[in-house]
Amino acid sequence: MKLNFPIIDLHAHLRQDIGLHTKMAHEAGISALAFMPNTNPCLDEINTIKNYQKQKSFVDLIPVGAISIGRRGKELVDIDSIKNHVLGFSDDGDCLVNIDLLKKAFGHNVLIMAHLEPEVEMTKAYIKALVEVKTGRLHIQHVSKKETIELIRKAKKRNLPITCETCPHYFAYNSAFEDKAVNPPLGNWDDIRAIKKGLADGTIDCITSDYAPIPRPKNTGFASFDAFIWLSFGLVLDGTLTQKQLKEKLYLNPLRILKRNYSNGYKKVFARIQKAQR
Repeated sequence: MKLNFPIIDLHAHLRQDIGLHTKMAHEAGISALAFMPNTNPCLDEINTIKNYQKQKSFVDLIPVGAISIGRRGKELVDIDSIKNHVLGFSDDGDCLVNIDLLKKAFGHNVLIMAHLEPEVEMTKAYIKALVEVKTGRLHIQHVSKKETIELIRKAKKRNLPITCETCPHYFAYNSAFEDKAVNPPLGNWDDIRAIKKGLADGTIDCITSDYAPIPRPKNTGFASFDAFIWLSFGLVLDGTLTQKQLKEKLYLNPLRILKRNYSNGYKKVFARIQKAQR
């Protein structure tokens, strides 16, 4: 399925086969995607990041650097050498529980893209750290719980520099009826209703795929870029979002996040997307 606007997916896992997975993304109608640092080798130093960007890709590739070396949560990467070449920093797949290390990362005035578990507890801790450091920006990944959405809603009312995303499986599948293995786990009806409300009222900024290639080392994730787009359009069909709002979640809001945080690549990405649409 292809929509009549570009799609920017801010959360995908590509591992090593950039060509194969970006071809699948392109065929699904995705124009650009941010890929997480759980590659091999990890995206924790500048040469590795540049090497991945040189690989053949069918969409615009937007790297996300690791927060900690090897994503092990012990030692901060050299953020200043990396920050102009990545969208932000994430130990996605592993939650950074070292809040002192998190504060040091925020201190470099960068975007932290946070994989949080347990989700609600760590959301509180990350927002508290953001407030205390008074610099940097926070983007909470794959929101799945109603309590998390309320915390983000309150943070936005305080004008904190925070954005967030959810994924189609969190508003399309109910844990009471599905046993699909994802991290964070699927929610219940209350969580699904809260996610849809958060999407409709603007609390949740983006919808992302959280695409995970097969085979999956932790046996978690969803592998279809097509399902990402179809399930997202289902929000229009069920009346949760208008088509204009869906465009905001899949294109305009991700583009704003890119513009704010991806200084070395934003203009090129935007120019190629605009050219492709003509």
